Amino acid sequence: MGVLLEKNEDFIVGSFDKSFITISSSFYRGGYGRRNGFFILRVSKNFNKNPYVIASNFEKSNNLKNFVGFLTAVNLKDNLFYIDDKKFFVLITLGLGHICIPARSCKKSMTINIVILLKDNVNFACAMDLLNVAISTKVYSLMETGNGVGTPSDSFMISFNEKKEKQFCGFATLNGRELSKRILKLMNMAIKQWNK
Repeated sequence: MGVLLEKNEDFIVGSFDKSFITISSSFYRGGYGRRNGFFILRVSKNFNKNPYVIASNFEKSNNLKNFVGFLTAVNLKDNLFYIDDKKFFVLITLGLGHICIPARSCKKSMTINIVILLKDNVNFACAMDLLNVAISTKVYSLMETGNGVGTPSDSFMISFNEKKEKQFCGFATLNGRELSKRILKLMNMAIKQWNK
C-alpha cells in the first residue's frame, strides 16, 4: 500500500497504488466511496470562484479519476508536512486564521487539511475510531497552542482496505496511539512553521 506524491508550491497530487474505501468531508468527491487518491490546490486568500469547477477542471486536465479534491491558500512548498511509513501515510497542510470556538460563529479564514491512508487491514468501525483519534488530536494540538479548535473550513480524508483483521482502534489501542503520535508531530511542526 502506498502513495505516489507529486508536489510543488501550487498543488499536491497523491496517487494510490490501488483504490481504497474513503470517507472525506471535502467539497469535491467527499462522502463515502472508493477513491484513487487526492489533490490539494492552492488558491488566493480572497478566492471567491466556484471551487467545484476549479477542482473538476484540474482533475480532468491531469487525467485523474475519482480523486478527492481540497483547497488551501497556503504555499504548499512551505506548509506541507507528511509521514509515510509501514503503518500510515499522514499528510497535513495548515493555515491558521480566525480562531474557532465551539458553539460560536467564526469568520472564514484559512484551512487545515488532513489526509490519512491506513496500511493495516481494518474494519469500518476501526477506521472510524482512527478518524476520531485524528480529529481529537488535531483539536488538542490547536488548543495547547492557543489556536481554538480549528478553522471554519477544515477538511479530512481517511482511506483504508476494509477487512476484519483489526476491529478496535481507539486511543486505548496501539494503532490509535501510533496515529495520534504522528498527527501530533505533524500538527506541531505545521503550527511552528506557520508562526515563523
